[in-house]
Amino acid sequence: MLWQGVGALVLGAACLVAAGLAGASRGFAQGGIFRVGYAGASVQIDPQLAYVSTAWSFEYATAAKLFNYPDRAGAAGGALQPEVASGYKVSRDGRTYTFTIRRGFRFSDGAPVTAKSFAYAIDRVANHDLASPGASFITDPSGTDIVGAIAVSAGKATHVRGVVAKGYRLVVRLTRRDPTLLTKLAMPFFQATSRRLPLTREVVAGGYPSAGPYAFTQNTPNAITQLRRNPYYRGLRPRNVKGVDVRWNLDQQDGYRQVEAGSLDEGPLPDAEVRGVARRFGVNKSRFWVEPTNCVGYVGMNSRRPLFRNNVALRQALNWMIDRRALLAPLPPYTGSPWTHLLPPSVPGSVTAKKLQPYRGAPNARKARRLGAGHLRAGLVNVGYRSSAPAGLAQAQYVRDVLVKLGVKAERIKLKAFTGADIYNAIGRRNSDLDLGVSLGWCSEYPEPLGLLSLGFNGLGTAGTKFQSRLGALERLHGAARLRALGRLDLDLISTLAPVVVTRTYNGRFYFSRRVEPKSLVYVGVYQDWSIPALALK
Repeated sequence: MLWQGVGALVLGAACLVAAGLAGASRGFAQGGIFRVGYAGASVQIDPQLAYVSTAWSFEYATAAKLFNYPDRAGAAGGALQPEVASGYKVSRDGRTYTFTIRRGFRFSDGAPVTAKSFAYAIDRVANHDLASPGASFITDPSGTDIVGAIAVSAGKATHVRGVVAKGYRLVVRLTRRDPTLLTKLAMPFFQATSRRLPLTREVVAGGYPSAGPYAFTQNTPNAITQLRRNPYYRGLRPRNVKGVDVRWNLDQQDGYRQVEAGSLDEGPLPDAEVRGVARRFGVNKSRFWVEPTNCVGYVGMNSRRPLFRNNVALRQALNWMIDRRALLAPLPPYTGSPWTHLLPPSVPGSVTAKKLQPYRGAPNARKARRLGAGHLRAGLVNVGYRSSAPAGLAQAQYVRDVLVKLGVKAERIKLKAFTGADIYNAIGRRNSDLDLGVSLGWCSEYPEPLGLLSLGFNGLGTAGTKFQSRLGALERLHGAARLRALGRLDLDLISTLAPVVVTRTYNGRFYFSRRVEPKSLVYVGVYQDWSIPALALK
């Protein structure tokens, strides 16, 4: 999770806060309640327990963090910047971070935000009884390991002794150097947290004080969740609407009709209605929006099996032969876009220029057959697919046809069905009999390049050594130089070794009422949703 290097964050911290976290949507109409409806069950609101993108999009409006992401679209929205931290120092050995807390931030109950507000968040994250999923991010002996966090997670203590808070000074000590700390502290788990939240129990009903532009003021699980402006907020982020009302467990078709009628401002969009909505409003113009998530879809090739082991030519041939639009055809409309490399367009460092895309212009049958000639080998070719995915069988049949076009005899190819996530276990086993896995997907918890790039090294053995070395060298780079290096590594890996056939992005589809001001919509890739503070109603 090395999103931005430490060096890129040190310089000009105060200027970055003033320039970066200030919203680009000021000047829009103020006020009104933004009304949202979801077809599914409600999400958790406890800041140390919520761990899905929907919950984090709400917390992006309610949280104040040491470092945060600006309410800006595109690459600018992924540039980590100081928020409550006015400055910080790192010890020579890289294991002690000292933060100065900016004065003036207050919780929605009026209480001041101090260093103890962040220390308490870390104590809650590590607490054994609360069992926060965030604990794994600060108790990893080979990653981020805050001194004493493992003991608290094991139930042997209640305070993380490596965290010391005094007034507006916060000290965090690590067991080992870790340049990813700042990025992890920007996760919602580590936001300023009021001591009114119980240390060992989840906040479920009602609301709680928070220090961002908004606060949760009501939560009735599976019924309604409400956000309202924090009356004590004096930060630089926008907050155009007065609040947000979220309704849960709606019938999908009924929710769509409510958006049509204007009683909801955002709501469900049934697959059957998507094309009609796109015809009426266009895409990414006024009311219907399609944005990429931090996920890619791919056809996995098992490089431990004889067919693809040390067989770069055949892996490249498959990349050139597959028609990515054909694989998208069985899917619901606008849920994916053709893509060819590991970093999706929403991730910092991803190369989006069309002329630089690997396998651009594919399918290229002539080139694919030339590459595959003499490399088809013998034996059965087992193609696994997810039977629980509606498009799985159709995609597997298409891949079988592609193999036949490459010269593999049809009688050699066997399709094997798997339910749920079983296909990932099947193709990942060392003794697996699967050669190919169709309709697979890989997601980052947030746009973090290294996790997605690691997908490309699975099973490559010594062939991937050079690329692993390049990945390690990125530790010494920061800021824009690091992102450029990540992008080049991504393209080189997928073109040279072709470890997988990346086929698509995963897209989010959004449908808004006529009340929403389209110019105020700022899609923040970090949380794969829209900035609530930037949003405005007409």
